[in-house]
Amino acid sequence: MVVIENTYKGFNRSLRINMDYIYIDSSEKLANFCSSIEAADYCVIDTEFVREKTYYPILALIQIATDQHMGCIDPLAFDCFEPFIKLLQNPDLIKVFHSSSQDLEILFQNYDQIPTPVFDTQLAAAVLGYNHQISYADLVQNVTGVHLEKKYTRANWVHRPLTEGELDYAMDDVRYLMPVYRHLKSELEVKQRGPWIEKEFQKMSAESSYELDSSKLWKKLKGVQKLKGIQLQIASLLCEWREQLAQKKNLPKRWVIKDELIIDIARLKPSSATELASIRDVNQKFVEQNAMTVLDAINKAQAMDSSEWPKHEKSRALTSGQQSVGDCLMALCREIAEENNIALATLATRKDIDNLIINRKNSELSQGWRFEMAGEKLLKFIHGQTGIAAGESGIKLIVAS
Repeated sequence: MVVIENTYKGFNRSLRINMDYIYIDSSEKLANFCSSIEAADYCVIDTEFVREKTYYPILALIQIATDQHMGCIDPLAFDCFEPFIKLLQNPDLIKVFHSSSQDLEILFQNYDQIPTPVFDTQLAAAVLGYNHQISYADLVQNVTGVHLEKKYTRANWVHRPLTEGELDYAMDDVRYLMPVYRHLKSELEVKQRGPWIEKEFQKMSAESSYELDSSKLWKKLKGVQKLKGIQLQIASLLCEWREQLAQKKNLPKRWVIKDELIIDIARLKPSSATELASIRDVNQKFVEQNAMTVLDAINKAQAMDSSEWPKHEKSRALTSGQQSVGDCLMALCREIAEENNIALATLATRKDIDNLIINRKNSELSQGWRFEMAGEKLLKFIHGQTGIAAGESGIKLIVAS
């Protein structure tokens, strides 16, 4: 068993963190470690992965810690992860992440389980007044005063053996996440803002959040706004084919076919391998391997009824009067954000405000804590139930006469 000790000075400018961690490279070590932490109230988790040359990220390390134990799991060293999977589903153990989406997605892909319940320190920090989408390093420095090194940001995490410095760097991602979590949790309790984000934490653990809708892949194409009508249907079919082939061969999607080429094929609609070969950036190898599939997709799209073609969402332009209302609402949101000591970008964007004016259901301001803090007030203004007055301290809502 490899045990590496790390001591840091300067936490809160006075407190020292001195905790050993275990390098876990066998199912026996994993079972022992999971048993040792299963009764904890919470654990902090981070992952290291590589995805430059594959469709599916290669999970290279899982760092996990509680107040009493720290472990660095090597997923490349063994195959049996049942104790860890069971831990992920323990309803009494809160799993803490920072900016959790990628970590949760990778754990789901590898173990077919979404950790639950979860706590995201980036989201918690946002509703407590820290910078919008604050980085882990900046949050650690804000809370603890510790400056984290970035020396191994580009490390090759699938290379073995990893150096002591690389492992040390990886473990810092959970070492200081523990005091950050405790600090934010305390702040949430004092400010009574925990309930604001509880539903968002629950949504993070929903499998539906990580399921791929192949019919909407075209929406993520770079330059897709250039296409319309049957061009969109061709692009959609090509995107679905690309996704399936990339998954099957475990290759990055851009290695199968780039976005730009999908756009060109959809726009030009080649009817033969010769016409396909004449498109810029199409090489002979691509034609030999994929011409039949590409031409079949074009023919299939042409055979479909136009009512089945995908369509861009129509953006409803605001009238000049609605734009003026939006300006007022933006100013109100700025005042509300300052009053509650949170970043304006965390509370609302101009798009959220425009959506509230056009279609309340599509706006983040009509849901959860944003509705309680601001949305309800903004709707009263929209409906003429309140007005705004200017003063030396800014603007404020007043009851309409």
